[in-house]
Amino acid sequence: MKISIPTNHNYYEEKPLIENQLMEVFGAKNKKDTKHIREHLFSSTYHFTSKKESLEQIKIFGFKEQRNKLEDEEQLVLKLYAKENSTEEKKYIVQTGLFAGTIYHKDVQFNIVTPYGDTFLKRMLNFVNDIYVDNLSTKADKTEETNEFQNIIAFLFIQSLEKAAILGLPKTYQSITQRSNKVRGKIDLNAYLKKDIPFTGKLTSTYRKQVYVQEIIDILYLACKALEKKFGKEIHKKILGIYQLLKQNYSGVFPQAAVLEKAKHHVVLQNPMFSNFKKTIGYAEIILKEQNLLISKEDNKLSTNGYLFDISQLFEVYLEKLLSRYFKDWYVTGQEELRVYQQMFYKRKMFPDLVMKHKKTNQIVVFDAKFKKMRLNKKESKYSDLDRSDFYQIHSYIQYYQPNVIMGGLIYPLSNEINIDTTHSDRLFGNPNIDTNFIVDGIYINDEMSISDINKKENEFVLRLERMIKIRIQ
Repeated sequence: MKISIPTNHNYYEEKPLIENQLMEVFGAKNKKDTKHIREHLFSSTYHFTSKKESLEQIKIFGFKEQRNKLEDEEQLVLKLYAKENSTEEKKYIVQTGLFAGTIYHKDVQFNIVTPYGDTFLKRMLNFVNDIYVDNLSTKADKTEETNEFQNIIAFLFIQSLEKAAILGLPKTYQSITQRSNKVRGKIDLNAYLKKDIPFTGKLTSTYRKQVYVQEIIDILYLACKALEKKFGKEIHKKILGIYQLLKQNYSGVFPQAAVLEKAKHHVVLQNPMFSNFKKTIGYAEIILKEQNLLISKEDNKLSTNGYLFDISQLFEVYLEKLLSRYFKDWYVTGQEELRVYQQMFYKRKMFPDLVMKHKKTNQIVVFDAKFKKMRLNKKESKYSDLDRSDFYQIHSYIQYYQPNVIMGGLIYPLSNEINIDTTHSDRLFGNPNIDTNFIVDGIYINDEMSISDINKKENEFVLRLERMIKIRIQ
């Protein structure tokens, strides 16, 4: 049984399930399956967060290295519980956070997907990988169905392999013995006494030579081949030289589970030169497990496991690259560390997602990126898309950068077209005495858009920012 749900789902319990919906939503085949869902998933509260002790077998992959938010904050991954009272039918609640991926729990597969479509996901991944011109079609031989998680893993593997292989593929010293008329290394005296008396013109010598670690080479090459089969040869563009080297040194034998474990724990990975391959091999392991993100049914029953991706980080990096590419006169940094009240017991660190600093005037623009639904609804409603905590947080960042800050705000993937009359304020807090703009803005996205549509909305977004910044600078 499985269920597909979007990220940041049901935060305000606005979309509860009732009992007769469980069978349809979870793909239950009969009443027995429905009973299993009721009794095993909703009999108590299951709360999975980004803290390691609650994740157990779940792997979380991020897109940033300078700061690991998972260690700083406890973030929601998945929450399951039921509510009932005397007047209403029992309600079943499934909540998700900002992590996309697949979780297997109690023999049920939870697919947490991004709500903006596969095209936008690929666009963000390509931007992060410094690919700004997307091909509308590829010649991939897709013999199996692909999903957005495979796209993410493919990107992470290629990026990680490219970085790790800067100093070469992992090598280790191996003793090699040769018998010839040339001496290399040291003469093997035992072999000389046994074989070379009387001397016939050949000697046995032993020398040490650096050779590629075969287990790692085989794992990496087969992962590349799996991606080629899934996405086409174009996926190897950035690592073509590495791929050819892997191909030349491949043993020709498909590795068994023991070989994979040996590659993951090989002593050569303790060498700082090759330590980055640990992460690369981790991605390769996922790719090689039947070339998708499925786990065996036996594992599903034994524990909670799966793979998750921090999509909010991906959105932050995507915006950082987009702004850096467009605003050439500005330094654009992500997750700048702000240390506040350092001499006090309540000292803190703050991390604004995006800080733009003008190269000449030192004027500052500060944004927080939020990968959450934003409908730009003007009317008062029970559930607001703009969270109170996000609102207070960005205002704290803006105040920190005074008096150099000229603009600040929150950036979203927008669910509706923007109207700047209701989203852009000329004054912070609406206070005429504070000459700082505050905006809620972003890129209008839906799951039916093509690459050209998204590119058009990106341009509209940066042009809106450019117009506001020019007015403030002048």
